[in-house]
Amino acid sequence: MSAKIVGTLQSTLSKLNALQKPIVYNTKVAAEVAKQVYTKEGMSFPSGEQFAQAQQTVQKSLNMSAWKNLTVRDVAKGGVVAAELYTFFLIGEIVGRRNLIGYDVKPAVEHHEH
Repeated sequence: MSAKIVGTLQSTLSKLNALQKPIVYNTKVAAEVAKQVYTKEGMSFPSGEQFAQAQQTVQKSLNMSAWKNLTVRDVAKGGVVAAELYTFFLIGEIVGRRNLIGYDVKPAVEHHEH
């Protein structure tokens, strides 16, 4: 029993070890591309002032008194936006599985009734 477990673990580790080189290579390539984009676009990290401004914006949006000032029109607009996002998600799912209804799953073994 333990030999079977050890064999399975060794097999799994050898598969993971084989994946290590491509993963490391692809990570280095992605980092290099990101570095080139960062440099070419003149990007920089946000300053402390920008962080503070973002924090204040988040705190204002989480303030419950702001929620009390919402009108029915604002809620309706939010509902329409949420419905649009959900629709785009559903369309993406349909495109991703290349089937309108469910996934096209083939049975592993066909069963025939006699």
